[in-house]
Amino acid sequence: MAKIEGAFEQIDRRLSRLENEILQIREEMREMRAELNGLYKEIRNLYRMIISVLIPMWVTIIGAIIAIALTR
Repeated sequence: MAKIEGAFEQIDRRLSRLENEILQIREEMREMRAELNGLYKEIRNLYRMIISVLIPMWVTIIGAIIAIALTR
């Protein structure tokens, strides 16, 4: 009987250790998710900035090409 109780105690300790490790992994995943969300926001802001520069540039170039074509 004592052998069975010892085995159960060992199983309980192992399960507790596994539970703690799983909780740590979940917390690390939450932190990583938060970091990734921050990176996504930075990438989105950079993309918007690039688009806000490129569109007026292309409009200006196309306008210049049209103006040159109409003066000939």
